[in-house]
This record gives sequence, structure tokens and C-alpha cells, in this order.
Amino acid sequence: MTVFPKVAIVGTGAVGASVGGGLRARGLAREVWGFDPANGEAARSAGAIDRVAASLAEALDGADLVLLAAPVPVNRALLGDAALREALGPRTVLTDVSSTKASVVAAARSGLGARLGRFVASHPIAGSDRAGPAAARADLIAGAHVIVCPTEDCDADALATVESTWAALGGRVARMDAAHHDRLFAEVSHWPHAVAFALSASVGCGPLADDARRYHGAGLRDTTRVGGSPPELWAGILLDNREASLAAAAAFRVELERIEHALAEGDRDALIEALARGATWRTTL
Repeated sequence: MTVFPKVAIVGTGAVGASVGGGLRARGLAREVWGFDPANGEAARSAGAIDRVAASLAEALDGADLVLLAAPVPVNRALLGDAALREALGPRTVLTDVSSTKASVVAAARSGLGARLGRFVASHPIAGSDRAGPAAARADLIAGAHVIVCPTEDCDADALATVESTWAALGGRVARMDAAHHDRLFAEVSHWPHAVAFALSASVGCGPLADDARRYHGAGLRDTTRVGGSPPELWAGILLDNREASLAAAAAFRVELERIEHALAEGDRDALIEALARGATWRTTL
């Protein structure tokens, strides 16, 4: 693929800095600029970006590709901001890494005006429970699924550019409708994070918290790993995908109550059946 003369990354936390580092490591951009008052200098020091922009307009000026990698509410606000629309060049390609897609696409439709065709919504399924540029990895996208949610508004060349860029970073690119994406990721990511937070709280706020910290095994570590993720970030994601997350919560509650009821009744056969409903699917992963 063609090397970008300038890439701008708005939000240089763990994912944004990882993409910047990946572009630099693979020679896909001559210069990577970052705009992030909180993390910009740290991202530059870590080698994830070349230059820190003093403003959004400076970051976007002359950029061939712009990546919105801030939290979901910030990305949504940026897409509705005239300052971003006016700073984009007529052929600049714009994408994002938001964990929700329907509201982001809606914000783009309402805010980008004549630049709408240059926007292609993306979601790399990569990251960790750690935040900030210190958690960035230049190979983060390698081997990861990247969901692209094109609409009828997307310019063909913008879509091709976004997909080929993710592929060049090692991503496994797939297309998906934005609404379907949000329903799916409520079940496989957004609600599971809420469950991990809740389980962490039930243990960590209980009377055995100190012993649990000292003597736990892999079961608790594995089950609660994402329960250490940034609460502010995940509050934004869950609220943005509220209806689908509540639907996933309701389905979870049915299965949890099935297990609780069998346990309360001392019904071994019913308990085995309830546990097997999950085990059968989990072994296919």
C-alpha cells in the first residue's frame, strides 16, 4: 500500500499509541502526529508518534489519514464538531477505534457534512486492561480481528484505504453492520466487562478481600482480568450501548438464576445441566 505522508491520531492512549507505533514500525507513514493533552508527550517519548500537535487543527492540517482514538463520548463529540469538519482536507480519510459503532456512525452523519464519505467506522478487537501510552504495543493489531462498519455513504477509496491499512498492520478485517456490531459486542465484550467489575467488587468489598488477594488462583485471575480496566472508559462504553448491554444482562440473569435455583434446591442433575449450557459453548472457543 502507499505510504501516508502524514497520519494524525487524536487520542494517544493505549490503542492510539499502539496504532501510531505500528504505522511507524512498518514504515506505513512518513510522519505520525498525535493530539492528546493528557498523553501526547508520553506517546512521543515512547516512540509511538513523531510529533505532538498543540491543537486539533494543527494535527489534522495536511493529514492523509486521521484516526479518532479517544474514548467513545469524545470521538462522538469530535465527529459532531465543526472544528474537526473544517480542519479535514477534501481527500483526508477518517476512521476511529470506538468500541461502539451505531452512535458514532450517527454522529458522523449529523456532523461531517460534505466530508461524510471520507469516514469509515472501525473497531480493532485488541487491547488490554491497562491504559495509557505505557501499555501500547506496536504489534497490537497483528493477528487481531478488526471490524469495519461501512455505510452507503462511504467513498469506495476511503473504505479501501481503511481496510488496507488495518490489513497492513496485521489485522484480520471483516465488515459488519453497525447495529449488529453493537448487539454482538454487548454480549461478547461490554456486558462481560460489567460482570468482571461486579465479581471483583463482590470479592474485593467483602470480609475476605485480603485473603482473596493473597490466596487466589488462576480461576479468579482469569475471570476478573478485565475488571481492572479504567472505570471511566467502560462507563462511557456501557452507557453508549445501553439497550444492547441491558439485553445481554437479562440473558445473563436467566442463566445465573438457573444455576442459583438448582444450587438452592440441591438438585445435582439440574445443576449439571445448567453448568453444561455454558461449558458446551465455551469449549468451542
